[in-house]
Amino acid sequence: MYYLAVVGYETENERGVTKLQKVKYVIQAESIEEANIVLAKYRAGDVRDSESLSITKMPIECVLDGKNTPEYYK
Repeated sequence: MYYLAVVGYETENERGVTKLQKVKYVIQAESIEEANIVLAKYRAGDVRDSESLSITKMPIECVLDGKNTPEYYK
């Protein structure tokens, strides 16, 4: 399953005003709990202040890439 996670990172502009920059991530996981764990580990490696704003299940059947694309698409 795929989950869409939105993470807010605090950024500061030239005038010193703090804003929240929202970044979206797609996470492959078996459950929402696993997606939270994956996202927490990813955010732990980042030095910026951040917070998880939302995680939602994405209604995706299949992701087409080089590994699972039929030969007639090549």
